[in-house]
Amino acid sequence: MTSAAPHDPHDPRWHVRAPRGWVNDPNGIGRWDGRWHVMYQWNPHAPVWGDIHWGHVSSTDLLRWEHEPAALTPRPGTIDGGGAWSGVAVHDAGDVALVYSAVRDTVASAGVAVARRGPAGGWVQPDRLAAPPPDLPGVVDVRDPFLLTVDGRRLGIQGAGTPDGGAVLVYDVPDLDDWRLLGTLVAAGDAPDGVAAPGRVWECPQLVQVAGTWVLLVSWFDRGDGPERLGVTAFTGRLDLAGDVPRYVVEASAPFDHGPDVYAPQVHVADDGRVLVWGWSWEGRGDGPLGRLGVEVGAAGWAGVLTFPRELVPGPRGLPVARPAAELAGLRDRPLPVAGDGDRAELVTDEVAWWARSDAGLEVALVDDDVAPVVVWTGRAEAEVLVDGSVLEAFEADRGSTTTRVYRRGGQRWRVRSRGSFEATTLGLPDACPTARTGTQVVAEA
Repeated sequence: MTSAAPHDPHDPRWHVRAPRGWVNDPNGIGRWDGRWHVMYQWNPHAPVWGDIHWGHVSSTDLLRWEHEPAALTPRPGTIDGGGAWSGVAVHDAGDVALVYSAVRDTVASAGVAVARRGPAGGWVQPDRLAAPPPDLPGVVDVRDPFLLTVDGRRLGIQGAGTPDGGAVLVYDVPDLDDWRLLGTLVAAGDAPDGVAAPGRVWECPQLVQVAGTWVLLVSWFDRGDGPERLGVTAFTGRLDLAGDVPRYVVEASAPFDHGPDVYAPQVHVADDGRVLVWGWSWEGRGDGPLGRLGVEVGAAGWAGVLTFPRELVPGPRGLPVARPAAELAGLRDRPLPVAGDGDRAELVTDEVAWWARSDAGLEVALVDDDVAPVVVWTGRAEAEVLVDGSVLEAFEADRGSTTTRVYRRGGQRWRVRSRGSFEATTLGLPDACPTARTGTQVVAEA
């Protein structure tokens, strides 16, 4: 079984990550053949970005994940010789198809491709594009297809950049193998005054209804003279289908997550109507999210994980917030000793994976006998925290999620405090190995 070294204290036990190499955007999320499926951007050869495949895991319960064979692989000299970049899984013609950005060489060559399942169950990658790179003045970096069906009409969208900021293009898709460009669904300049719409380029657009409100998630970046800036914005608004070109009318916006270490979320509407979402959490150690990583990551042999599954629900002012998927309650295992009285409670632990919840707020810090505590997150009322190795995911009922990578050093321990009582447990499953590396270890080889 290929994995990180067992002594690596930063290795998450219950989050999805590849057996080795680099992970970024979640892709191809869905449920078919009685199992959940989650795919992800993957470089199997090194813990840096490049040579992008689609890794693949599956699960019956969103807790225990098994590795599957790589779903998509770059094919030199073809439409995806430069990489199989982000996209989605969709049900079509009674089966499942993978719709992705096929990159021949440079970013400008990215077009939409559709891989369908072959007789042996794997995906057969195509030799033609369903949508070529659009020829629109000023529009650059078009990629990351997403599909939705509204009133019986199937629409496709892709992220893009313009001289005035990010944008989302819209297509008619009556035939999954033939996308017809209609125009621009929304651009940064369409946001009303006072509504933040940052980013030179918008990537990974996700358009979904949350409790009847249309929510558009975009992952954005800016490149200039200084460090690259990245983030994820959640817009709320309405979808106008009255004209020849569908339009998304922005009404409000908010950060998708309040932490520094999450990007490229992908949504999936479950059969029970919940809007589930996974994101990519990059390494906070090193010199940047795109792979300029240092000796420590190189020695570990892996970089990047997917977040735990979350549910998008309405929050304050109708803006969406994330909470842990209900299934994650199944990971709560052995109770941890919380000391204190009704006015103040505290937990100090060396556990690698744990959960805590309080109605009176939580403070999470790293403590060492010889060094002042380092506070890594503070929440208010109705706060919940899940820690797994170096991944901290915190949730507040009125504010949503905060994703942070935390790397304990030396003799540091976790300290959790609350203004009132709280409960805490380890994370685990009876008689189970760490989920992200159980099951079939089939990976693409160099």
